[in-house]
Amino acid sequence: MNEKSTRKVWFITRPERDPRFHQEALLALQKATNDFRLKWAGNREVHKRYEEELANMGIKRNNISHDGSGGRTWMAMLKTFSYCYVDDDGYIRLTKVGEKLIQGEKVYENTRKQVLTLQYPNAYFLEPGFRPKFDEGFRIRPVLFLIKLANDERLDFYVTKEEITYFAMTAQKDSQLDEIVHKILAFRKAGTREREEMKQDIAAKFDHRERSDKGARDFYEAHSDVAHTFMLISDYTGLVEYIRGKALKGDSSRINEIKQEIAEIEKRYPFNTRYMISLERMAENSGLDVDSYKASRYGNIKPAANSSKLRAKAERILAQFPSIESMSKEEIAGALQKYLSPRDIEKVIHEIVESKDDFEGINSDFVEAYLNEKDNLAFEDKTGQIFSALGFDVAMRPKAKNGERTEIEIIAGYGGSKFGIIDAKNYAGKFPLSSSLASHMASEYIPNYTGYEGKELTFFGYVTANDFSGERNLEKISDKAKRITGNPISGFLVTARTLLGFLDYCIENHVPLEDRAELFVKAVKNKGYKSLEALLRELKETS
Repeated sequence: MNEKSTRKVWFITRPERDPRFHQEALLALQKATNDFRLKWAGNREVHKRYEEELANMGIKRNNISHDGSGGRTWMAMLKTFSYCYVDDDGYIRLTKVGEKLIQGEKVYENTRKQVLTLQYPNAYFLEPGFRPKFDEGFRIRPVLFLIKLANDERLDFYVTKEEITYFAMTAQKDSQLDEIVHKILAFRKAGTREREEMKQDIAAKFDHRERSDKGARDFYEAHSDVAHTFMLISDYTGLVEYIRGKALKGDSSRINEIKQEIAEIEKRYPFNTRYMISLERMAENSGLDVDSYKASRYGNIKPAANSSKLRAKAERILAQFPSIESMSKEEIAGALQKYLSPRDIEKVIHEIVESKDDFEGINSDFVEAYLNEKDNLAFEDKTGQIFSALGFDVAMRPKAKNGERTEIEIIAGYGGSKFGIIDAKNYAGKFPLSSSLASHMASEYIPNYTGYEGKELTFFGYVTANDFSGERNLEKISDKAKRITGNPISGFLVTARTLLGFLDYCIENHVPLEDRAELFVKAVKNKGYKSLEALLRELKETS
């Protein structure tokens, strides 16, 4: 993608600027879609009907577009705040927070949470149809960023609309707060001519649109309306005050209270990296309501004295595991024993494992490391750790029955007396399950591991770092294996993202560790799964 064509400035869909009416927008959508039973994707009649219902609610002017584009714009806003998403079949699926707004439960708290946790990237902005795309460097929560700016003593507890447009909205990371503060201070101290030059430079550097010789003025006209919207939704949180058309104002008298609340928000709702796994998983997780979202166990280690250093060290060590929630105390102690004293291990286990808050979701550091793993052995090890977190009894690189050589990377035991064999393929591009590879699995791997440790071999599978092909060869492996061993053995192909997504789904939906392996095996039907949605659809049809 042409670097100039990507967005480098904040953007938000804004048919309705006031979050107070997000609930009404959802209720109108529910009515227009017959309680979400009507297909949304490509259904222009439903899009137009949504506009009509919005007008009936009194939150949209009664001018209905010819093609339903107005309805799609409102839907984009609801997806931006993760109240809902459109599934693979084109139907609208409410997230938990969307359901709560429909039910009228804690409407202000839930809406406020969605505003505060709005982030780039998010599920809507990553959809294939969203253009132009945001620059890949974005990792920021814009509303929280603005609240911090407006409550910064160095800026005298205010930030103007102009400063937001030219400086705040060009920030791509939460860590740029100090940088933006210093740029705003320099802008305030500059003379008129120097200010114009600064604005011209920003327009030339950050605007993805075709430029004219009016540079800075065009930039302001194009982006100040977005700044206005962000100022309004920031005001909704109660952590800043919007001075209409002029500035966001912090509150010096409440600064300690505000800082404490921001810290609690960041602890309770960590930055969502599930876009690396699945847009649906990201939407569902970003759309958790205030009562179902629990803090990370990491957040409960008190940042006093040396314990913050201990926390950081524990996080670095445990980042190699996909889910702390799926590990026993003994496993955590084993992971830490090379690095920490017995007393420190006891403290970490007490503060992380036995805290009143449950660890919710998958380890984001592990996700990033796994999906970008270059080392083949490390990819295999991480794949084994995921199957362990799914409740399988995992053995890495086990020797075949003859005890002389290792042929398969992973044995995944389950149910006490059953197991599967898994091949992890860390191909940079597409992994092709060719006829020769299929023949090797059927005539070598399966016979050589049948009866391993007196257990029944029930499945085989491939986990691929990226895309795959050759799904039809799974059936051929099964047929040949049955002829050789006399036993029916099915297989699967699954991408690393899909496997991670399934683990995340199990954790978030409180599927007990002892049930996860059996649930996964139900989807082993000589099929390939390139998305979590496809895997879950198969499980739904099976049940």
